[in-house]
Amino acid sequence: MPTRPTPHHRPEHPPPQAAKAEAARRAFAEAGLLDATRIHVPEDARELRHDLVLLLWADTIHDAIGRHRRNGDGRDAIAALGEEFSWRLGAGLRIHPLIVPDPVPSAAARGIAEWCWRRESNVEEWHFKIDDITMARANIAATRAVLPHVHPEGVDWPAVRLALTAPTRRLADGQALAVIFEDGWTPILTSVHREIDLWQQADETLGPEAVLRMLSLHGSRTESIGEWWGSGWYETAARRAVARAATSGSLPAAVSAVFPDTEHLADTAAAHPDLLDDDTFAWMTEAVFKEGSLLREARLPIPPAMTLRDWAAHDLLDMLRPDSDEDEPPAD
Repeated sequence: MPTRPTPHHRPEHPPPQAAKAEAARRAFAEAGLLDATRIHVPEDARELRHDLVLLLWADTIHDAIGRHRRNGDGRDAIAALGEEFSWRLGAGLRIHPLIVPDPVPSAAARGIAEWCWRRESNVEEWHFKIDDITMARANIAATRAVLPHVHPEGVDWPAVRLALTAPTRRLADGQALAVIFEDGWTPILTSVHREIDLWQQADETLGPEAVLRMLSLHGSRTESIGEWWGSGWYETAARRAVARAATSGSLPAAVSAVFPDTEHLADTAAAHPDLLDDDTFAWMTEAVFKEGSLLREARLPIPPAMTLRDWAAHDLLDMLRPDSDEDEPPAD
């Protein structure tokens, strides 16, 4: 059974080159470069959003579908996957800031975990079996299980199916999901199979690249999965939260007792929050949420986004024709 980290067993210092690489990776995470690109449109150019949505859809997902199907039009194929499928994709493309549907495997893995495990499966119906902290551990476990099977070339769906429906699946602290969900585990597994079936059908009809882009879009939505563990934002927010609490002296005594070394706490919170004890994990979850609230109060996007300059937005407005309905994305 996995053991939770203790302050007595810190890893040895990495070689200088590895330390430099890790420092660069953290900087990339903080800048939003490990997640899908976001575009923040100025308030005085809000009408530009419609055109940008059309451009993003046409130049990313629509083109990928066209290359796979070789007929340049995948709207009928998307419609065949159902209204709910179409609506959810369209909603993801229209949120603020705009998400560019880049093929980002880590974001796609979160999209799979959210869609096939957390939201569209029957797991919510059995949430009463477990508390919120245990559910958070289960969400992280699902994301971690999916991650190795999402590649730049596409998703290995048979491997994802095995990873999410293995009868002996456990959380990081060793709890078996079949035990904690009890009689709910079988219907949950059935529903997970159902959602994976849907995405496998999408992969076959729309192509692996288009599906990877769709899942990256879905896994980047900030109102739900975009701020989950595994995103550059979560890691950055966790480190900021620990540093803020250490500086202000507001770190709970119980947390300091387990983690006298705050750097160790920050590393664990960023990489393996599901290995923290319940009280520390609960504090960490609230602290990460507060970091997001601070950015929202400052009217800053979460996570970082590329902001279009006013002059660029207005130049685009002049160049684009908003009455064009070519390559419309799925209906919202």
